Amino acid sequence: MSYRHILVTVDFEEDNQLVIDKGVNLAKSLGAKLSLVHVNQLLAEYGFTGLMDLSLAGLAAYPDLEELTQQLTTLASELDYDVAHTYVVNGDISHSLETPVKEAGIDLIICGHHHDFWSRVSPTVGGLVNTSSVDLLIVALIDK
Repeated sequence: MSYRHILVTVDFEEDNQLVIDKGVNLAKSLGAKLSLVHVNQLLAEYGFTGLMDLSLAGLAAYPDLEELTQQLTTLASELDYDVAHTYVVNGDISHSLETPVKEAGIDLIICGHHHDFWSRVSPTVGGLVNTSSVDLLIVALIDK
């Protein structure tokens, strides 16, 4: 199968570079579009969920939202591949990616998965496996 638009999840942790590199390399080899998304689960605790238009008045002043957007934009500009879209998504990853997937025509999501205690307690990727309407590439992030 040939993918046309790949969405890479970004969490700004050091080991996430492996996930980003996989996405960039795959997009290059396929000539596919590449987009990045950061899922901000913290805002979900305050009742903000879904895709947010960051230009709306009031939301830009929300603590850390501007910083997350800037981090993602900076990361995208530093990649050795053009990034079509950057998204800051709020809430549970298993449902929050539906809008960017549909709007941008994403046909592959790449995300990382830690093999640790917290991933077993709250399996983020497991929820995405059960809800995603597109293919997933799950990159094992194993502590060495």
